[in-house]
Amino acid sequence: MTGEEVVACVDVGTTATKVALMRRDGAVAASAASRAYPTITGPGGRVEQDPEQWWAATGEALRACAPQRFRVEALVLGGQMQDLIAVGVPAGEGERVGGSREAPDDGPGTQERWGVLRPAILYADVRATQEAERIRAVVGARRWHQLTGNLQDASSLPAKLLWLQHHEPEMYRRARAIFLGAHDYVTWRACGAVVTDPTTASTTGLLDLATRRWALDLLEAVGLRGDFLPRLVPPSAVVGALSREAGRHLGLPAGTPVVHGAGDAATTALGAGAGDPGPSFLYLGTSGWLARTTGGKRADPDTGVFTLAHPERGRTLLIGPMLTAAGNLEWIRRALGGPSYDELSELAGSAPPGSGGVLYLPYPAGERSPFRNAGARASFVGIHPATERAHLVRAVMEGVAFAFRTIAEAMGEPARSAEPLLVAGGGARSEVWCSIVAGVMGRPVHRLARAEDVGARGGAILGGIALGWFNSYRPAPGFFPVDKVFEPGADTPEYESSYRRFREVNPYLETKRGSMQ
Repeated sequence: MTGEEVVACVDVGTTATKVALMRRDGAVAASAASRAYPTITGPGGRVEQDPEQWWAATGEALRACAPQRFRVEALVLGGQMQDLIAVGVPAGEGERVGGSREAPDDGPGTQERWGVLRPAILYADVRATQEAERIRAVVGARRWHQLTGNLQDASSLPAKLLWLQHHEPEMYRRARAIFLGAHDYVTWRACGAVVTDPTTASTTGLLDLATRRWALDLLEAVGLRGDFLPRLVPPSAVVGALSREAGRHLGLPAGTPVVHGAGDAATTALGAGAGDPGPSFLYLGTSGWLARTTGGKRADPDTGVFTLAHPERGRTLLIGPMLTAAGNLEWIRRALGGPSYDELSELAGSAPPGSGGVLYLPYPAGERSPFRNAGARASFVGIHPATERAHLVRAVMEGVAFAFRTIAEAMGEPARSAEPLLVAGGGARSEVWCSIVAGVMGRPVHRLARAEDVGARGGAILGGIALGWFNSYRPAPGFFPVDKVFEPGADTPEYESSYRRFREVNPYLETKRGSMQ
């Protein structure tokens, strides 16, 4: 190989796969995305995808980067988590009965002997409601969430495995390995390793968070196998070498080191610069989340804040999700006849802080954090004869910022701090919105440059550690470029007053909404 050295970072997303060839300094040498692949939905909360389309999309995106022009030192994987992907013996071939505590076969050659048994059951699939109730009855809800660090429901892997055992017993019996994330599957197709990372494992309801080992006793209590679970490996571990066939598919030389990497929650946090205790990362996309690295702290699961295993043992990632973040601005854009996002920002900037007394509760599709209510809905409060479009648009932006502050408080974040808040996502393109977030959160907002590459940058950090390029999650001061800094301004008192009203109004409306439905 000739050319500059890079690592090939793959992010297997829910809609498409993205690939970036990353240099040592965190810059992107080349990038591409695959065509979108379909999601299969159906009755009872069915949400599935074909894992082979992830593999096809990885090849499509990687080949589009023309990797032969570079010296690719490693392939690093990452992607969506909390899936159930079953691979095993095709019908009519040699079989075995599962049940041992031993790990499944691992290494080159398993790809030829096994096949995908059924479509992958994705994280959003909630058909296993009855199975989740059974596990809670047998194990106890309190024990289950104390063991795993999070509240568990029908999206959890034990419930999905129980569903598979009950409804598709042949598939359950034939399974030789269960993968838990899309990047687990792509890793296996690349080099035959049957592995997963601690962050992905901690999303599933299968991992003992304190020991970072599989909760096999929990599985045995409800009559489930543990023998087909993947090996747990550090996300910066080299787990194999790219096979000849996989190399042809991806456009890379056979023998290229394969680094399993981590689930997308970890790679985005690392790539934003929030991999060490300190700055938090706020993602302001259609949906959003607030993420923070801690020295092992667990969140109160009743707040909907997730406690995930950090790539480094002894640390945790706290993730506070928001179901609809910048999606609220898209809603009002449509409601106002389709002005551009720049026009919306100009409107919001023309209204005063506090939006003329108008509040917006940004929950059009329910919420998970810091309260759980699938029936919650969005509301405007305080509209009066002088209210104009600009007040409504600014109220939407302020309402999203207020909601993020409630999540920050649930995570134990300080109300006022000099510590920067790292921000990325489509909504962060609005400077007005970034200024609002800075004022509401009482912290300087650092808008990340090339925010679309945050996940790839996290993968590059893990790959760089595997290769000996880096020895920390902050390789160099310039590794996380900031586009612009927004400081809290003189409008902070107005935001404080509006936020107190927001905190008072929201629970009141929640108590009344049930009687109005």
